[in-house]
Amino acid sequence: MEGQVAGGIAIVALVAALAAVGVIVWLQGRTSTADADANQLVDTLAAEIDKGDDPQRLLDLFAAAGSIRAATVYNAAGAKVATAGVPSAEVEEVFRSLPKGGSLSVQPGGSPHRGPRDLWTAAAIAALSAIAIGIIASSTMVRLISRRLDRHRARVEEAMRDQTYATRLQPESGALEPLAASINRLLEQMQARDVVLRRRTIELESVNKELESFAATVSHDLRAPVGSIAGFAQALDEDYAPRLDDTGRECIHWIRHSAEQMSRLIEGMLQMARLARTEVHRTEVDLSRIVRGIAETLQHANPDRDVDFVIPDGIVANGDERLLQAVLENLVGNAFKFTSKRRGARIELGARNEAGTPAFFIRDNGAGFAPEHAGKMFRPFQRLHSETEFSGTGIGLATVYRIVERHGGRVWAEGEPEKGATVYFTTGVPEEWAA
Repeated sequence: MEGQVAGGIAIVALVAALAAVGVIVWLQGRTSTADADANQLVDTLAAEIDKGDDPQRLLDLFAAAGSIRAATVYNAAGAKVATAGVPSAEVEEVFRSLPKGGSLSVQPGGSPHRGPRDLWTAAAIAALSAIAIGIIASSTMVRLISRRLDRHRARVEEAMRDQTYATRLQPESGALEPLAASINRLLEQMQARDVVLRRRTIELESVNKELESFAATVSHDLRAPVGSIAGFAQALDEDYAPRLDDTGRECIHWIRHSAEQMSRLIEGMLQMARLARTEVHRTEVDLSRIVRGIAETLQHANPDRDVDFVIPDGIVANGDERLLQAVLENLVGNAFKFTSKRRGARIELGARNEAGTPAFFIRDNGAGFAPEHAGKMFRPFQRLHSETEFSGTGIGLATVYRIVERHGGRVWAEGEPEKGATVYFTTGVPEEWAA
């Protein structure tokens, strides 16, 4: 559309130039004709004077008829013989020598003679007038187009505010007709894809609920038999250990160890299922206070460990306190576990700005992990270290991921082997808190 306006302005400029040329040619034509007529008039007057007619009478007749504006006849000595009319400074004089001596000076009648400068001035005025008309016409065209585009943009914005994409633009005419039709087709495609996406979201939510219910049911049903296995193994160990040889006692040890590991796994799965269904109730949560409580519990349960906890005051998050408690228990517990073989172990709570959103982190200087494994750390049952190195179930970080996801935040990790690890998480921003 802007190209059309530019083309219109170019056409107007071309027309103006052609008009100027036409004016110059026309004025030059008129000037040439007027010059020819003036010369013929002066020749006629000179011929009549040469025949012996009274010069004064001839001049008076031609002046009265309007053929001449002014005229003067001079004798051979340069003295005036006859004169008529009133000379004008704007009209050129035409001179003729008389055959019998003397001369004739005539200012032709009619409009003043236009010189080249006058012709160009008139042409410039014509061209400027044409350009002015073109600019006015173009400005009017641009305003009309802008108004149509503003109305069109308002309709598009209204259609985009409709979350169902059911709104359509009114049919347009002229150059905007294809644009309106294309936008309506795009809205139809977006509506169709939105319907498919909503349907798939509902299906996925249903499948997830079924999986969570299945996991919770299976885990709950496994608790009793695993508890029985652990109980009978303990009874054998306590009551019948003296009757068994070393191989038998080792078998009982591994039965009890496996049963305990299975119990922890089941408890982790049950906790993850429960937390995935828990509603998020947001408040201001003092993360510093929570981490201090976790650190005291860990140090009390492991008095032989010397760990330096760095816990600044005033680190506060917006989220569900009970769920964030579970997040920090898993992260601090992992850091405590993976620094068990490190002298001068250090665990730090901190926060930083992440694209305008506070990101909280737990950092340690423990075993760390290979950076290429960062993407799979938060999957259930994924473990980066063997059971002989560090015990665990692979449920903790998956639980952290679920809780952070429920808050609308994200979680990620950074680390290097034997240089420690840092796990970051955000808690999202609830709508009522959004700026």
